Amino acid sequence: MDQVLSSVRNGCRLLKMFLDSPKELGVTELSKKLQLSKGAVHKLLSTLESEGFIRQNEKTKQYTLGYTLLELGTKVLTNHDIVDFSKPYLTGLVSRVNELAVLCVQDAKDAIYVAKEDSLHPIRFTVESFRRFPLYSTSAARVLLAFQPESFQDEILAEHPLKTYTTHSYTSVADIKDNLRTIRERGYEISSNRRNAGVTGIAAPIFDSTGHVTASVSVIGPSDRVLPRQEEILADTLATVREMSAHLGYRLG
Repeated sequence: MDQVLSSVRNGCRLLKMFLDSPKELGVTELSKKLQLSKGAVHKLLSTLESEGFIRQNEKTKQYTLGYTLLELGTKVLTNHDIVDFSKPYLTGLVSRVNELAVLCVQDAKDAIYVAKEDSLHPIRFTVESFRRFPLYSTSAARVLLAFQPESFQDEILAEHPLKTYTTHSYTSVADIKDNLRTIRERGYEISSNRRNAGVTGIAAPIFDSTGHVTASVSVIGPSDRVLPRQEEILADTLATVREMSAHLGYRLG
């Protein structure tokens, strides 16, 4: 049984290699990344290819993700009620603020943007959907982390060194912990330049019927447009998450 579980785990590890790598990977590169023999990697690839999870480029002889994963991902989104539930709210929010609005959820120790509505401005900020990133790295993610137990926060922030993205990114665990306490007290975050220079995010949490933070909504755009309107955008964002939370059964107090 342990041997079977080990094989499944290695297959999952192999698939995850494509998340932050080039479109195609070869056996040698995968072997080094996974610290497995080339023979073991080849067996994993052959098995995954037979089920459609991996496909080989006949010209380059390298491997890329297969269409079965796309089918499974589409099924996840179809079954993910929070995504369908959020669409009209995101659309309505964007119609008022005319900046990018995103829905962010936590998956294990990562954050993921699972839905978005883009701004209609010709010059606008956008994000890549369904890409994982650390729970401390964006306003939408930090709002999720702020409402987690402190022990979980410490586990997340134990990553050394912390990933940085700009000269304004957090580099101190203590600073992030202070910020998380402030978010929890205020119920929102306004953050500029920490993930992308010249970009501001305004984020707030969505609560479910048990009082658990199930997702967050963030409005993101160029700082020179967002900051002069931050009070207006914050009010619209807070009104949106309050309405969403109420529809999920959350009752304040």
